[in-house]
Amino acid sequence: MDDNTLFDGLRECLEETLGRRLPDLCQTQRLVGDLGLDSLDLLDLVFRLEKRFSVRINLKGFEARTQQALGDKPMVVDGHYTPEALAQFKMAMPCVPPSELADGLPVSQLVGLFRVKTFMNMISEVLSNPL
Repeated sequence: MDDNTLFDGLRECLEETLGRRLPDLCQTQRLVGDLGLDSLDLLDLVFRLEKRFSVRINLKGFEARTQQALGDKPMVVDGHYTPEALAQFKMAMPCVPPSELADGLPVSQLVGLFRVKTFMNMISEVLSNPL
């Protein structure tokens, strides 16, 4: 599936979730900060995307893959991601500016960094690697 199809489908799901049109939506916008989604909106969006694209989306997938890549090394210390974990996130989420994945990032703030493109990448990855 090409990026335009993913983007258009994601836009429609976002508009349904938010109850408003998003004519100026771009791939770099943060879902939480820029578009104003809250935790319930994110769940609603995930359900809509799963239905639309016939996929299963795991918002904790970045963390699971990161922990797997780190092996026995800790991913989190005192509620903050380790530098090794952040390095993995930077590779997994190239659409997030590296400065936002800086040392000391609290675990609670990761989802706030997700961009429109992050969700496009998640869907694309699931479609490319079905179970």
